[in-house]
Amino acid sequence: MDSIVKMIDKTLCISASYTSELFGVHRNTLAQWVKLGMPKAANGWYPLKECFDWVQNYRGTSDSEDGDEATPKTTAGKKLHYEAKLKEQQAEAAELKNAISKGEYIPREEVVSELQRFFTTLKRSMTGYSRRIAMEIAPFVDPDQVRVIEQSINDTTNAVLLQMSVRGVYSARKGKK
Repeated sequence: MDSIVKMIDKTLCISASYTSELFGVHRNTLAQWVKLGMPKAANGWYPLKECFDWVQNYRGTSDSEDGDEATPKTTAGKKLHYEAKLKEQQAEAAELKNAISKGEYIPREEVVSELQRFFTTLKRSMTGYSRRIAMEIAPFVDPDQVRVIEQSINDTTNAVLLQMSVRGVYSARKGKK
């Protein structure tokens, strides 16, 4: 098994594979960084502290204008910064894809279909209960009064359904005094 740390000339060094893992870059990027001046102790070995300091300086950041995140100063640092952001977004997309494949999310079409079916049933039920109430109070109230009550319930029900379909919330109107 390859060692990831080694002492070279009394300096703690880390392997190229661990260095690329540590900084979150490809090994080819390390070769580019060496050309740009990153310290290298030996073939495949990098001095930990010096490399860390160099990368911090290379990726040197300044406060962004919007104040919510630091952005790199150099073009190469910006490229690295946005590559890291891209990797984060790709990881999030992969997590979402995995969650979908595990059945943690329901397809949109299925949700829409179920909601349409539910609201159709709800509307039928709500528009039918005014007739049911009228039938139950008919033996106790004058027939004209039964029709007025049934119509009032029906009008209120339709107003509720219309308001919910437009705004999603029902606000009862204040009665006239």
